[in-house]
Amino acid sequence: MEPMIKLEPGGTAPILSYNVPEPTSYSGRNLIELDFDASYFQDAVKQRPPSSERAPITEVSGSGADAAVTDGLKTGFANSRLFPNVRALAAPLRFVGASNPGLEPVVGIEVGKRLARLDPEEVAAHLRAGKRLNIYRSLYGTLTYNYVPEPPEPDPRLYVVETYRLSSFLGSYGAGRTIKTFTLHPGEKTKISVKTFTRRETDAKSASSILDSFTEESADDFESSVQEEQSDKRSYQKTFEYHAEAEAKASWGFGSAKVSGGVKGGTSRAREEFSKNVSSATQKHAAKASAKRDVQVNTSYEVKEETGEETSIERELENINLSRTLNLVFRQMNQQFVTVLHLVDVRVAFFNGYAESRREVPVSQVDDLIDEIVVNNAAKRKAVKDAIIAELENVFDYQDNLHSIIEERVLPDASGNPLGDKYMRVRRNLVSRYQDPTTGFQVDVPGIILSVNTSVLRTEGVIVEALLGQGEALDEYAKELQALEVRRREAEVEKLVAERDRLRLINRVTRDGDKARGEILAGLICCEKHKAAPPEPTGPETPNDGP
Repeated sequence: MEPMIKLEPGGTAPILSYNVPEPTSYSGRNLIELDFDASYFQDAVKQRPPSSERAPITEVSGSGADAAVTDGLKTGFANSRLFPNVRALAAPLRFVGASNPGLEPVVGIEVGKRLARLDPEEVAAHLRAGKRLNIYRSLYGTLTYNYVPEPPEPDPRLYVVETYRLSSFLGSYGAGRTIKTFTLHPGEKTKISVKTFTRRETDAKSASSILDSFTEESADDFESSVQEEQSDKRSYQKTFEYHAEAEAKASWGFGSAKVSGGVKGGTSRAREEFSKNVSSATQKHAAKASAKRDVQVNTSYEVKEETGEETSIERELENINLSRTLNLVFRQMNQQFVTVLHLVDVRVAFFNGYAESRREVPVSQVDDLIDEIVVNNAAKRKAVKDAIIAELENVFDYQDNLHSIIEERVLPDASGNPLGDKYMRVRRNLVSRYQDPTTGFQVDVPGIILSVNTSVLRTEGVIVEALLGQGEALDEYAKELQALEVRRREAEVEKLVAERDRLRLINRVTRDGDKARGEILAGLICCEKHKAAPPEPTGPETPNDGP
């Protein structure tokens, strides 16, 4: 019967690689505003959304705000006029019942904890203050919310929408801080228990990190850190109006670039600011999580365990030395993470401050977008396209080397011959390499590397070092007794070794069938038995009468 699985005859042996990204590799977007003045845009894209699509804020911010919010919660915010920043939810919110005036969400897989506790009075209060409810997708992948101010006037702008990945790789692993030391006296026994930082739920949440333990708490903490790093928080609010809740990628940054005057690479400053903000947020997030990762080593004679809340490992230790102390040093193990921020995709978008105006296209459809929003002027349309291409062809990496994220593609005919039609696209198979000059660690990632950050996080691992005390607590008499005991045991070992050698010799002679050596060996064994056994008694001697 053939086996279910067998190795391929003549196949290639598998090779394990350590340079594989952690399963938690995250995607985020950065918006860079291209500073073209209003004269470049058609009048149709400079208008406010009609009242049939978006109700004026004054219509829902008065006394009817409470009723509007209640209706919105009942219908899953299906009325886009009142809530233009919210798409219809798959799991609408609803009333609990007449006896309970509160609201209970139908919590689906995508609804986050914060959105599940949405307070209708809070929503109404923000409406009165001129801010609309905005529901968007967080880094964790669940729906959450915030409030965005109503744009004062339409402000048409072109944007470069960049998609980044934050990939983590395992670096060095080694011993860190000393967490416990204690001494065992000669012959002493004790018990120890090791309790990790996961012993309580609140500690586990605080100690989680996007680098090695992705949770909703760690994702929210990282996003908060990124937002805190934004220097222009007012402009950053535009990203929440721009992004819909259906977006699969979180918004990590917002910047602007001057593209007039024929200057190339004006977006480089915005990218440098963005990479600095993400790197700083990563360092702060990792340091905060690492500080919560405490490991306790306790010495006691009795250890109590709390089921389900505490991870506790109990061991018994004994110092078998009779004259010296045994010193134990416990150190917590640290894991180094190499985090790479790399640009993997670019799109172009138009946005005038209102979510309804958003148009986003791949690089290959830039011409269509320009025809739709830019005035019918050949010189201006060419200037816009040239500026966009120039920015995407001049991207600096973390070593200040210049790269192009796009390439020109020529369409072939049926025979494979190039036609006259050309279009731009994001470069395929673009790979960048990072190599640590100190350790030699290297890794390849798709796209262009903008920054590399190294973080060290504490782990649950504990290493123990044993140090034997150098002072002997014995007087001369006790030392002599120990020396005699050692010699006695050495003699016993020598006797056992000799017996083993004798038995090996007997076995070898028997196996070889050497008759001559066998007779000699038999004589020796018989002599040994004769010498070892006392003579048997023969009874009383008979007197010799003689003749």
